[in-house]
Amino acid sequence: METAIRWSPASNADEQRFLYVDVSGKSFKLCRVTSGDSTCLNYDVLASHSRVPVFRAFDWSPVDESLVAVGQASGEATILRMDDGYQTPIVFPIRNQRYCNAVAFSTQGLLAAGLDKVRNDFCLNIWDVNQRLSVSGSRGYGSDRHALEPLRKLASSEPITSIKFFKDQPDTLVTGVKGQFVRIYDLRAVDWLDENYIASCNPSGDASICIWDRRSGSRFSSAALPTTDSSQLSAALEFKNVIDPKSSIWSLRFSRTKRGCLGMLSSDGDFKAFDIAKEYVSDENRTSLDQALGQDSAKSYPEQIYTKSVRDFRNPYLPHDCDTDTSRKVASFDFLNFSASNEPTTVTLLANRSVALFTLQSQPCPMDLSSQSVLARGGLAEHDLNFKLISPSSKSPSRVSHAVQGIQDRSVSPANSQPNGSSVNKTEDKNGEGQKSSDSSTKADVIQHLPNRESRERSLSAGIFGSLLSVYDALTWMSIPRLRCQEGYLVDGEKNKELLSNDPGLREFWDWVGRARENSSSDCMIIHSVDMNYLGVYSVWNNRLGQSLENRMLGSDLNQTIDVNNLIIDLVEELRIPEGKGCTTRFPAHRRLCLRISGAAESIADLEVAVNKLVEVRQHTKAAALALFQDEPKLAFLALRKNQPTPAHKLLAMAIAGATKGETDPDWEQTCEEIAHELIDPYSRAILALVSKGDWNSVIQEATLPLRYRVEVALRWLPDKELASYLRDATIDAIRQGDIEGVILTGLDHAAMDLFQSYINKFGDIQTPVLAMSHTVPRFITDPPNSTRYEAWRETYRRQMNSWKLQLDRARFDVESRKLAVTWDGRRLIKPPPQQISLICNYCTRPLSQQDGTESPVHQSVGMEVSHSTAGSPLGTGSMSGTVCPKCGRHMPRCGICSLWLGTADPMSRAAIASENTNKQANEAPQEDVMKRFVVFCINCNHGFHADHARDWFRKHRICPVAECSCICDR
Repeated sequence: METAIRWSPASNADEQRFLYVDVSGKSFKLCRVTSGDSTCLNYDVLASHSRVPVFRAFDWSPVDESLVAVGQASGEATILRMDDGYQTPIVFPIRNQRYCNAVAFSTQGLLAAGLDKVRNDFCLNIWDVNQRLSVSGSRGYGSDRHALEPLRKLASSEPITSIKFFKDQPDTLVTGVKGQFVRIYDLRAVDWLDENYIASCNPSGDASICIWDRRSGSRFSSAALPTTDSSQLSAALEFKNVIDPKSSIWSLRFSRTKRGCLGMLSSDGDFKAFDIAKEYVSDENRTSLDQALGQDSAKSYPEQIYTKSVRDFRNPYLPHDCDTDTSRKVASFDFLNFSASNEPTTVTLLANRSVALFTLQSQPCPMDLSSQSVLARGGLAEHDLNFKLISPSSKSPSRVSHAVQGIQDRSVSPANSQPNGSSVNKTEDKNGEGQKSSDSSTKADVIQHLPNRESRERSLSAGIFGSLLSVYDALTWMSIPRLRCQEGYLVDGEKNKELLSNDPGLREFWDWVGRARENSSSDCMIIHSVDMNYLGVYSVWNNRLGQSLENRMLGSDLNQTIDVNNLIIDLVEELRIPEGKGCTTRFPAHRRLCLRISGAAESIADLEVAVNKLVEVRQHTKAAALALFQDEPKLAFLALRKNQPTPAHKLLAMAIAGATKGETDPDWEQTCEEIAHELIDPYSRAILALVSKGDWNSVIQEATLPLRYRVEVALRWLPDKELASYLRDATIDAIRQGDIEGVILTGLDHAAMDLFQSYINKFGDIQTPVLAMSHTVPRFITDPPNSTRYEAWRETYRRQMNSWKLQLDRARFDVESRKLAVTWDGRRLIKPPPQQISLICNYCTRPLSQQDGTESPVHQSVGMEVSHSTAGSPLGTGSMSGTVCPKCGRHMPRCGICSLWLGTADPMSRAAIASENTNKQANEAPQEDVMKRFVVFCINCNHGFHADHARDWFRKHRICPVAECSCICDR
């Protein structure tokens, strides 16, 4: 270390001083701060001393700022006077020359000098500075060899590497002994605000820092104790790997203004602080210890400490390699004895010899996020007045889709909108709605022409690609799964589509799931006792039922050899799927079944109905595109001319009519491409792509078109070999990208598990995959890897609903998913959960129900009668009314107030109940009117009552109304 700096403990707001030490230049400067800021301090030199011998250690007197002690290479300790650089220094000689490694002043005028080891000599000398200052006639460096002897000589043949006096006990000092507690290069500091704690370090190599508690043993209690004690004490706290292995620790110092704050400086400029705190000890424990061992005895015993935080004095968010200005590296530091903030401030000497102040960055407020998406910021301590709860921007929106749309609109950046002043044309969006498109090629055009999948991903990534979200919108965005669950987002495809009006991709997904569930309910996909439900296009085209084949077969037919190709041909004949327009193929049945799975119109009549419906809702371009996909240009032309078409629609109709007249030329193709570049509606772009080139591949390659329609075009017009290649690549890409529209290719079979895993990894939405796969797990998917994976998703979602306090919705999900776990022949695959609550007889302790909840029904098939065994005749009046146990025949207890049998309504209130039933209001009955029909029991004495009787009794009494029972029921 070539330079060092020490802050004066006597400094205040008006007078601030520090000591500037130039080790290599062998000079000291006493400086006073005149002005400055956090980057640089301006100062005046009050006094200096340049006639300093070569020294290895120094210390500044805490009492007299004019005195500086240095330890020379010859072993002598020398005191210099800063106020008179020409006065002869005071020298403390030694008998055997060796290095002086450390010197230290005490607050009572003592000076300690630590020396290297020499045989049969002491290595720690204690001198009285006051006594030597009163002696006159000192004669220069090392000249007074026979002057006064040291007050104390300690540490025989033990090399001393560091020394520090305690402030609260000036006669006590702590030393670092080489080869014992710290092996090499020991640097030691005492906490100014709690001197029970001492910091030491192993500065290089395997660098570490240890915090010691002097109350752990007698070694640190007195300087007069022998130093030959061989007992090893464990550190109260230890830090390892605190710096880079190639650097070393230069300095350790405790803050003077904040208890437990330890500053550390390394040779590479790493400047950080360790916040050390004490474990909480209750007042009861302190009181009991004081009572057992005497008053204030708890202060004499070690306390448990821990690391609260480790912080950097410089910007902690910038990597060290970003700071290329080595001249600003901290070379030395000391803590100030005051600070303008709650955090400690240091005076630092930089590598360029300038002086600067560094204040430790304040700790960020503690924050926590609840499962309800409520953000808590701040603490509950008395000094922390910034506690704040931040809730989503709309706790109870009318519709979650409206809240989502509002957030997406606010997050759209100006780059994504049309530039002001540009000419625009009215086109249509993906749903046929009118939109604007620029006629100039801009950055916005690039964003608008993203593929359909990427466009959806951007819409689901609000706040990333556009404007940043406010904290309220971000919390609302995180609440989307909870809000959807509250609105009834379950397994019903039609209802889910209504809830997802702002997400076309999920609407298409649930539209497919809804059609597949409808087919499953009608048993139309059963052929030769094989269940063909929930299959995707890729599985059908490749004749692959995979691992689900056994689960799709009836149990009695497992030994039969199944030809999937013949199954598909027979299924198409049974479904009577008509043959539509398309290319020549060797597998017409496969194409027709795949088109049915994709949701395409099966006949011209169905196509006309679909086109007319779209035209009625003014989705002209989508209607025209669907007609063109089935090679019906006349129907497409008429669709663009109906129901108040816009000029853009008429231009598209003209393009369709012109394309049908003959071959296109390059000028025609270029014109269509230029027009398509200005459009953002995928259906208009697909139409222009087809009419400009007359090639179906151009439609399939239109990535802005939803995957469902690209697959439909491929199924109709691609040759068999090209179709197989396209379906393979599209399926692999959908699984890899987590494209939820890819369910049309994978179905809800085993491949869908990988697709949903990618979807979860990308969007964190576990809700939709769990709801979708509950249709086929465990109906078709039972292999351990996928079953385990789905069960993990399901349990995670159930726990989410419980954390949202939506236990009723969680119960609905359990019931609905259990209903789906049924084979086509009626076998239940998930047993209903066991009965959790039941009324039992007070005598035989068996359930009061007609059948025992622990017994299983004889039949467990759907739609079949379920029979149970009952004890006795179930037609008896007592058993049917619930007042008599059907197992042992004993009556239920009597009401402790009216002495009538429990299990029936109070006869005295039957007239009032009948009157209520005949005059029901629209609003719900008060809770107390509902509860009076129930029975209540005291959990202490087990006496039962009619609920309304108990309510009236305990309004005036606390003791049980049963005679000779002294139980205080109302506690």
